[in-house]
Amino acid sequence: MDYRIIIIPALLLAVLLAVAGCSSPEQPVTPMPTPVPTPEQTTPATPVPTTQASTEPGPVDTLPSEWDLSVTVEKGGMYSRTILAKFDGGKGLNYASRMDVRVTYPDGTVKMDGIAKPKMGESVEILGSDGTDRVEVFMLMASGTSYKIIDQQMPYRNKY
Repeated sequence: MDYRIIIIPALLLAVLLAVAGCSSPEQPVTPMPTPVPTPEQTTPATPVPTTQASTEPGPVDTLPSEWDLSVTVEKGGMYSRTILAKFDGGKGLNYASRMDVRVTYPDGTVKMDGIAKPKMGESVEILGSDGTDRVEVFMLMASGTSYKIIDQQMPYRNKY
């Protein structure tokens, strides 16, 4: 029997295994830096004048066409004060990081709520007033840019 037929492929296989094992890049080990606490600086509070939010709608932003999204804003029923903002999805569904809904009451007070990484069909409910409320919907995209996509007034319908 000719041993060269067995020995040559065995040596060739051993050389290939050795080269493959030696050629893998070595991952450098970097030690984690130890966090050093910084003392909190105390500064006196600066009085800020209180201003009321406007109840008049303003301009809205246009999402880029590849990030097009749809949100529906409506009252919870004919005589309901509940404001519903429903995320309907769209081409930019995977790029939407957060949906925030801001309701400004007629007296200027503001209530906000939102959804992180909204999914199609999810909604935000905020109790409105007995008057006409301003509803704004903001979308935060994965790029970090925030767009105001809805800014409208929602009147309350009286029974009488």
